[in-house]
Amino acid sequence: MRRLLFWVLLSVTFLNAPANPDSVKVISVEEYMAVVSRYHPVARQADLLPQQARAELRIARGGFDPLLYSDYNSKTFDGTNYYSYFESAVKIPVWYGVEVKAGYDFAYGNYINSESKLPAGGLGYLGVNVPLGANLVFDKKRAALKQAKLFQQASQQERLSQLNDLLLDALKYYYEWSYYYQEYSVYREAVKVAEQRFEATRRTAELGDRPAIDTMEALTQLQSRQLQLVESRMRYLNAGLEVSNYLWLENGEPFPFDTTVVPVIADTSFLSKALNLGGLEELCAGLRTINPNLALYSLKLKQLDVERRLKIENLKPTLNVQYNLLSRRFSFESPAGPIFNNAYKFGLQFAMPLSFTQARGDLKLVKLKIEQADYMLDLKTQQLSNKLRSSFNELLALQQQTKLYLRSVDGFKALLDGEQKRFENGESSLFLVNARETRYIDARIKTAELLTKYYKAEAGYKWAAGSVAATQ
Repeated sequence: MRRLLFWVLLSVTFLNAPANPDSVKVISVEEYMAVVSRYHPVARQADLLPQQARAELRIARGGFDPLLYSDYNSKTFDGTNYYSYFESAVKIPVWYGVEVKAGYDFAYGNYINSESKLPAGGLGYLGVNVPLGANLVFDKKRAALKQAKLFQQASQQERLSQLNDLLLDALKYYYEWSYYYQEYSVYREAVKVAEQRFEATRRTAELGDRPAIDTMEALTQLQSRQLQLVESRMRYLNAGLEVSNYLWLENGEPFPFDTTVVPVIADTSFLSKALNLGGLEELCAGLRTINPNLALYSLKLKQLDVERRLKIENLKPTLNVQYNLLSRRFSFESPAGPIFNNAYKFGLQFAMPLSFTQARGDLKLVKLKIEQADYMLDLKTQQLSNKLRSSFNELLALQQQTKLYLRSVDGFKALLDGEQKRFENGESSLFLVNARETRYIDARIKTAELLTKYYKAEAGYKWAAGSVAATQ
């Protein structure tokens, strides 16, 4: 990785001609993908999602933070203290909607309401607020906390999903770059052969061993190869520029594209792979747990279920009970016990809509959202399963096609070598040699195209399985 970044810092402009094969530096697929997954802006943006989720979880947990507060009100006029009220308390929310509260109040002055009068040293209290109807089983705070925990899981899946999409595109452009590099290499080799053939033909024509028309044949073939080389060089450089869009430096600067850095030429190692149909079916069966897009839909369903549970609470009447023990100096003991003595404050709150119209509408709406999400999850699962199967079928076909075409390439090479010997023995023409060579060159380029198609299909297969980003 450090060597790769060093090459970048020493890069030249892309307009320079590619260096000779002895001076090029190869960037492997692994190095390329490591740079993309680590430094690309989309990858860095995806890395922020878990941090955002942790912040959301902290906010939700803040709903259960103890609250310490004080309140002081006083009125004095013409030297007379009408009233002074001071309240200090701490509230501690606990699970199941219960709230524990403890505090101490002072009240003094000449014009205090009789129900607000307190002992001279103030009055302490220790109490509890319990919802016996709505919000006992579930409430907004617990819903927010569960949603935040699900969002934390969803953020990880969203990160994988974004990386999966990013790396799929990056891989496709890399393999296209590799294909055009192979094409360019083939035409560069063909130009060298055409140059040598032209010089040999010209010399033999000058000696009278070949007709002058063969010189023109060799020249036109050389010019045709040079034209193909220029076009392939343009495609290769443009493909490299597309690849450079996915390469960024650690400091956030774009990757200066270096024409001395070349891709790995696709190999034929996949021909020995045994593609297992049983493994495909097992993969399709577990797709909902391994593909981040499907996992996101599953988590969305869980979030909607949390919302559904909260809406069900709105169908219950509100019944809140408050009970506070009172004491002059926070001494709550009495012969009858602390609960049944005569120093307490009790409250009861009840409310209930007569029809629950809004609550029933909210619940119905959430259920419809859950139904829609279920349908979408089924649809996405089917689409990705079919994508896996179609990619698998494409891999099988490309594997077989490549095996067949490699034999064809060997055949075209044998025909070219044979025609070349016949030409050297005076039994053939330069036209036939050029025709054989053209078929051989086309076959080599077609092979490179099949290799590229295979690796692109493999990338699509990994994307559908959700494993492109998982391997990084």
